[in-house]
Amino acid sequence: MGQLLQSAWLRASRVIQQVSTKPTSSSYVWGGRISPLPFVAFHAVYLARLLSPLQWVKFTVRRIIAARPTTNMRPDFPSAYTEWYFLAEFAAVLLVFVSQDQLDTAPTSIKYAGIVLAGVMIFEINVWILYYLLLRGFLELHYTIFHPAEYLLTFPLVLTTQALLASLVLDRDLSKLLVDAVGNPQVGDSVGVGVAIATLFYLGVAITVVLSSHPGIRTRAPQNFVIVGAGDVTAKRIIPALKSLGYDRDDIVVVTVPEADEDWRYHIDREAARLEIAAPDRVMDTSLRERSPTIIASPTYVHFSQLVRLANAGIPFAVEKPISSVRSERDILRSAPELMERGFALSYYTLEKALPLTYFIDPLPIYARHLSEDRPGLISGAELGSIKAELGRIESITIDLLEGTGRSPHGTSRLWTELPGVLRSFVETAVHPLLILRHVTGSTAVAWDECIVGRYDPRARQIRELVEKEIAPTWFAARGRCGAIDVTMRVGKYVPDSMASRMARIEYENGRVDCDFDARNISLTVADVNRGVIAVDSTKYSANYSVLMSLFTSFSLNGWDALRFDDFQRQLDALDWWDDLCDRVEVCRVPVTSYEAVPPVDSWVSLSDEAPAAVAPLER
Repeated sequence: MGQLLQSAWLRASRVIQQVSTKPTSSSYVWGGRISPLPFVAFHAVYLARLLSPLQWVKFTVRRIIAARPTTNMRPDFPSAYTEWYFLAEFAAVLLVFVSQDQLDTAPTSIKYAGIVLAGVMIFEINVWILYYLLLRGFLELHYTIFHPAEYLLTFPLVLTTQALLASLVLDRDLSKLLVDAVGNPQVGDSVGVGVAIATLFYLGVAITVVLSSHPGIRTRAPQNFVIVGAGDVTAKRIIPALKSLGYDRDDIVVVTVPEADEDWRYHIDREAARLEIAAPDRVMDTSLRERSPTIIASPTYVHFSQLVRLANAGIPFAVEKPISSVRSERDILRSAPELMERGFALSYYTLEKALPLTYFIDPLPIYARHLSEDRPGLISGAELGSIKAELGRIESITIDLLEGTGRSPHGTSRLWTELPGVLRSFVETAVHPLLILRHVTGSTAVAWDECIVGRYDPRARQIRELVEKEIAPTWFAARGRCGAIDVTMRVGKYVPDSMASRMARIEYENGRVDCDFDARNISLTVADVNRGVIAVDSTKYSANYSVLMSLFTSFSLNGWDALRFDDFQRQLDALDWWDDLCDRVEVCRVPVTSYEAVPPVDSWVSLSDEAPAAVAPLER
């Protein structure tokens, strides 16, 4: 007999638990002690729900319907069923309400039964409101609803039903109830006062439902930009590019340190809405306060610390190349790519001047949007695959970034890019051809065979007189191989105008790709037949940096596409290659050749393990 009772009790307990959710101890036990008020309140609601017909309907339906996969701990009871239940209840009550004159002649027993049924409905509605709209979050920590408006739309329906029921049970005109509900009961009318108090409770519930259910209005991301750094890149490239894209001076704030060049500060102050001067440790405060997309255009040695602060704050940002000249910082960026999840790695060549070549290698749609569509002979994306196949394997790559005196540093405005006086400081320029190589050859590093290092003597003498320091080399040429591909790159400043050239040529077994970085286009030739041109759309993007800024603004407003479209990982590889190449130059003690006009072009020094021991050490 005892076992039968125990078995019956277990079955009944399971049924009760499926009808109503028993509160977990964590909802009323705090600090190891039972809190009496939550204990009583939550268990009272638990017992009250056992008396709700809706809960028994749910229990029955759950036992009948197939339990399809769900994220809930029990079979789903779709919100549509609850809505149909309350709609049916509302229809029945409304029918009685409009027919109450005809029901006056009904037997007394039926009237009493109707009053009891109405009382059960009122009780059920209030239990539903109390549990689902107020207390459920305390008792079911991981519940879900079917759609955001599930409770928002059901609540007015059950309140209307409740008002009709109250009018029937209290035998009170509905208009009188509405007067009581808005807080105007007659003096001494206890029922009216009760209705007014209940209305205040429902008003609180309504506010809670709106706050918890309404998805809200999504605000636009900030449209203004903060630029950290007030040098020539900011003044001559970033700000004009943003303005060419339709941004106004009021959209731009520039923050810099007191040591910034006064000429550039004066120029930028006229171009940007605000020019803020801050101590080095406070330059990020504006970005952190306004949470605006930020462009880091400061000296390389502070890039890493600034991008980490922005990444931690979740603010979209762009960082000028090179991201970092310190290998250990780049290792951190590799091992923690989330630091650049909201960051965009700027690259003036591969993402603007050489964008047609980047598109030829990686034809992403966002790149295509910046390319010309009306230039004669333009190659469409659908043709690229077949042209690549016809070109065959790559045989050689030649890259020249040779800039005359007019494009080379003057004075002290960008002196930090030329100090200290070692080859590594030349990374500001040398990173561009290496990054182009990284696109073309992939992740395999070039095995360099020989190189030439030079320094423009007039500039070197000028800086020695100004600051008594030696500048970095201004000429670097290297030759090597990447697998079966011959690679030659030349990077130079202060070259004669007749030598100035910014181009690349990729020779294939059946043709070539010629890249003109100044014209921002590539020409494709297969079997001596020109197959067309891919070019940046100069009508839309005529200003320098405009393509680069367009890509960044797209990212800052919309986030990444399915793939990153900046050069983050590739830039890390290119910078590592530069460090390795500089290490090799130092080990082989390659001399720095001074030149007055024409840089050394034929003084190749071997980078092999058997490099000559008689050459002079690399000047510092």
